[in-house]
Formats: sequence, structure tokens, C-alpha cells
Amino acid sequence: MKFKEVFLLVLVIAAGVFFYHAQTGKLNISFDWDDGLFFSYKEFTFQESQELGPPFPRELQIINAHGDLTIDGNDQDKIQILFKKKIRRRNEEEAKEIADRLRMIINEEGRCITVSTNRSDFKRKRFRTDFHILIPAGMNIIVKNSFGMVKASNTGNADIFNTHGKVIATEIEGNLILQNSYQDATIENVLYDCQLESRHSTVSACGIKGSTLIVHRYGRVHLENLSQTLTIEGSHSKIFGQNITGPADIESSYEEISLIDIGPVVVRGNHSPINIQDARGSVEINDHYSQVELENIEGDLNIIGKSTGVTAKYIRANSIYINTTYENISLEDFAGKTSITLSHGDIILDPAPLTHSIEVKAAYSGIIFLWPDKEQYLFEAQTKHGDIQWNLPEEPSVRVTNGNSIVKAFMNKEQSRAIRLSTSYETILVKENK
Repeated sequence: MKFKEVFLLVLVIAAGVFFYHAQTGKLNISFDWDDGLFFSYKEFTFQESQELGPPFPRELQIINAHGDLTIDGNDQDKIQILFKKKIRRRNEEEAKEIADRLRMIINEEGRCITVSTNRSDFKRKRFRTDFHILIPAGMNIIVKNSFGMVKASNTGNADIFNTHGKVIATEIEGNLILQNSYQDATIENVLYDCQLESRHSTVSACGIKGSTLIVHRYGRVHLENLSQTLTIEGSHSKIFGQNITGPADIESSYEEISLIDIGPVVVRGNHSPINIQDARGSVEINDHYSQVELENIEGDLNIIGKSTGVTAKYIRANSIYINTTYENISLEDFAGKTSITLSHGDIILDPAPLTHSIEVKAAYSGIIFLWPDKEQYLFEAQTKHGDIQWNLPEEPSVRVTNGNSIVKAFMNKEQSRAIRLSTSYETILVKENK
């Protein structure tokens, strides 16, 4: 191979690695050029303040770039604004000249007060503008910021857009709309609905009393104490949720989804391990190429998978439905009408005393069935080109072994609590649960 070809191959591989890491958030390619990346300057800080008295509108809008914002609600009936200018220049004289020209702009139009700066007047910036604003508690806010942190507390409705920065929003006495990227978002105690969009970040939300909608890419989502409907549209998002009482609809890929103490839930995963404990309501799962682990489920269970293994302990349901391939299924202490379809995997069933029928349709799958207690239930099993091992004290009513093995027992028992097992090319083992 010629040098030019080798060089081109290396360049293509390097470009692929670069763009992969940029897309997944492992490489942050959003630079803050205004910080003077390639120059060495000193930082000088100047500040000014302003106070606004009533009457004023119930909505405050803050437009800022390259700076931190803090908005706090308090009991005073006035707005207090502290404006900090952080100027990077060679000396204080140059910095002061910029600071004198850099101004805070306050406009009042209709139902909104807008606070901004004249940043756009400067060709070469190399400065940051920070605001600390005190407002009457419960005042509505709209924040538009970039390359900085936003903190908001004790406000009314809050719309926060921070293209490249951390966001902390607490004690929001209204609805919250939040968008950010590349830094974490923390939300605590929202009185009404919350809509959140974030990527390449860790999102933490606690104490949302209204509905919650989260759109997330690449990172983590940690949720606790949500009262109403939860919807997560995730990709490459590791998700943890606890004490979620409303119905939940959760989607992610390539990362674990772990839920504890939840209400009814629908989970869609792709290469996503799913772990659910203490569910009070129906559980519906659609997952590919991973494992599902369940414990203490009180509600209907529906699992559709592809190359998805299932392990579950203690299920109380009207209906249990599992359909998957190429991985194992193990169910312990379960009750409800059960239907299992599997190919190219093994099945272990250890049911509680039957309340409804159990039916297994498998292919190329071994089945171990542990008989529940000393009860007798109508039993029918067959395997094509396989064997049935009946290890109970009672002799079966029918036993056929001629290539297609068939065993039937307790034929006089009711149909509503029957056990029917079928597979091919593998063994069915029936034995006592000791």
C-alpha cells in the first residue's frame, strides 16, 4: 500500500473517531471563543446595580450570553439587579474602557420586563456578563442564556433556555420548560408540569407534582418522587426512577433502565438492560438484545423481546405474556394467566398455586417446571424429537414416547387452571418444588 493511501486511511479513521466522540458527548466541540482561547489576558471585574419598584408586569425576561444568571424569588415587592462585568484585557485601563461601554439594558413592553446587554455592539468581546436578580416570589421568568450557569428559585412559570450550561431550578410555583446541553440540569419541587430537553448531560428531577416530559440524549436521567404522568424519550440515556406514582412511558437505548416503586409503566429499550422492582400496575416491556429483571410486580405483565432474557420473582397478575428468542426465561413465585413463547432458549417455571392456566409454546428450548405445592392441575406436555421426564409421585394418565413424546396427567381437573407445555428437540422436566 502506498504512503498516500495509508495516510488517507488513517485520516478517514481519525475523522470517524472524532465525529463519533463528538456525537456521543465524549468530545465537546462547542468552544467558547470569546474567552480568548489562544491569548493570555487578565480578568477584571466591574459591577453595577439597579432597583425597579412597582407597578411592574408579572413576567421578567433575561437575555444573556457568556455569563452566569441567578434569579431568586423573595418576599420583597421590588426587583433588584446586580450586574457583573468580567473583562479580559491586558491591563485595567483597557478593561475599564470596555466596562464603561458595556451596559445593562432594561425595557418594559406590555406585560414583560426585559433585561439584556449591548453585547452585540462589540466586535471583539472577551468578556462575560453575570446577573444576580431578586424578584417577587412567584414572578414568571423567561431566560435565554449561553455558555454559563443558570439558577432559578421561588419563581412562577419558568422558561429556561441555556444552550451550553448548567441549570438548577428549584421551588418553581408554576410550569417549568427547560432546555440545555453539555452540562447538568437539576430540578427540585415544581408545582405543575415540567418539560425538559437536554443532551450530553445528567438530568436530576425530584418532586414534580404535574406531568413530566423529558427528551434526552447521551447521559443520565435520575428521577424521584413524581406524582403524575411521566414520558421519557431517550437515546443512549441511563435512566433511574424511584417513587413514580403516575403512569410512565419510557424509551432509551444502549443504557440501563432501572425503576423502583412505580405505577403502571411502558418501557421500550434497545440493547438496554431493564430492572423493575415494586411495581403497582401493569408493566409492558419491548426490548431487544438485553436482559429484563423483575421483582414484586402487582399488575399485568407483557414482554415482547428479541434476544431478550427474562428473570422475574413474585408476580401477581391477571395476565402474564412473554414472547422472546435466544435467551432464557426464569419465573419464580408467579400467579396469573400465563402465556410464554420462546425459541432457542431455556425456561424455568416455579409458579405459586395456580389461579389461571399456564401455557408454554417453545422451540429448541428446554423446560423445567416445578410443581406448585401438592395441588393437582390438568397437565398436558409434548415435545417433538425430545424427552419428557415426569418426576412426580403420581403416575401420568397418558405417556407416549415414539419420537413425539406426550404426557398427560390429572385429566379430570378443571380447564381454567391447566398446565400446557410444548417444545421441540429438547427435554421437559417436571418435578416437585422442594
